[in-house]
Amino acid sequence: MNDRWLLSDLLGLVPHSAVLGPMDVSVTGITCDSREVGPGDAFAALKGYKTDGRAFASQAFSRGARVVLAHAEPLEPIPAGAAWVVCPRDREAFSAACAALYGTLVNPVKLAGVTGTNGKTTSVYLLRSIFRQAGGSGMLGTIEYDDGEGLRPAVRTTPEAHLIHRWLRGLADRSIPYAAMEVSSHSLALSRVAHLRFVAAGFTNLTRDHLDFHLTMDAYYQTKKGLFDLLSPDGVAVVNLEDAYGVRLAGELDRKRLLTVGRQKPADMRPEALAMDLSGITCTFKTPYGNVAIRSALTGQFNIENLLVAVGTALAAGVSPAQAEAGIAALKGVPGRMERVDRGQPFAVLVDYAHTDDALKNLLQTVRDLGPRRIITVFGCGGDRDRTKRPLMGAVAARLSDVVILTSDNPRTEDPEEIARDAENGIRPELGGGKTYERILDRRQAIRHALGLAGEGDAVVVAGKGHERDQLTGTERREFHDPTVAGELLGDLGWR
Repeated sequence: MNDRWLLSDLLGLVPHSAVLGPMDVSVTGITCDSREVGPGDAFAALKGYKTDGRAFASQAFSRGARVVLAHAEPLEPIPAGAAWVVCPRDREAFSAACAALYGTLVNPVKLAGVTGTNGKTTSVYLLRSIFRQAGGSGMLGTIEYDDGEGLRPAVRTTPEAHLIHRWLRGLADRSIPYAAMEVSSHSLALSRVAHLRFVAAGFTNLTRDHLDFHLTMDAYYQTKKGLFDLLSPDGVAVVNLEDAYGVRLAGELDRKRLLTVGRQKPADMRPEALAMDLSGITCTFKTPYGNVAIRSALTGQFNIENLLVAVGTALAAGVSPAQAEAGIAALKGVPGRMERVDRGQPFAVLVDYAHTDDALKNLLQTVRDLGPRRIITVFGCGGDRDRTKRPLMGAVAARLSDVVILTSDNPRTEDPEEIARDAENGIRPELGGGKTYERILDRRQAIRHALGLAGEGDAVVVAGKGHERDQLTGTERREFHDPTVAGELLGDLGWR
């Protein structure tokens, strides 16, 4: 990593249209958060959906910034000796500057990414576990960030460009050979990952989500497909053929750099001698790299697909079948993904992050296949997000459960009652045949009621928030962690 760049040298790598101020200013770092700026840093004043980063330029200058990158000219005069770079493609320019300043344009760390609507988190946890058997790994994902030395809670699934490149630089400096990351559609659309190069990239599936941002499913698909434009020259795409969009993607990518996975032919990689129960999955993956014996604590049909994508991506990134086997066996679970809460009660309590209709369907069908007496489902829908999936989630919950308790998820700035009415439009047509439905918008009370209803052999499923540790209501953020709350309430009911 260069300790210092001259702006004149950096501009050769950054798309821009004009420079106001001197060209011989030195730059030592970069951020898009004015509160993080240190002396000698560049500040990327990104244009957001609600705010204009140029409004924070004065704060950045006061903290020692020497250069600002922005989509347009400054809103007020800039300090003497500072420079302002006009970058109409501001997010792309920021990404390019991050790669240059952190020296990651050529990086020894083998980076693997996974995209898709569902399964990214589990797949990346599996990848990290495998990569640890091959010398070590960092991880970026929805739940936490791992720099190879410690963990910290994730701010978003895929962070801003400067944090990604700083993380990669740190892994390289500590000689950590591998890295695994979730690649969200937002990060692709907003150029956060534009200057990364992946040795392998996996695609899990594509189902309805984020249409408030992408507007159409085709736009959502095209954005996800952009990950595979970021493969290194010898990089490999790993695509799940169990998903219709995966079939489409496989047909549009270079076959010479493609590994397809699925339950049967024509997939290049598929399971044999498959067995699954509540204790996990056992099988053998037949792959072009050799057979891989799978002994996993994960369960469910969707986790077979996650295992295929993760193992295929790891093999494509250069690990051995033996290392893949050891890594899969070592992972005992993923926080908030079919996470069991057990206090000795005679019924199952499962917490899961499922927050789309497809994820909820997969979750509840998996639980149904395990043969509980009844399924009691607690779920809600997030506010300020795609409204079209709410009735779809409601219909799935009612169709595959015996008891449905509708509650709040993260209502944010929307009225929880209005969110619930959207979901009810899908629930009510599916009721009948002894199914029952209640609406309890206080999430803690909803979970308490579900646990109080449960009897021997039942399964209580608490869906939507999974690993999340707070609840967002209006502008208030308060602590709320479904597994912890469920455990406390079981204790209140006498289960220890």
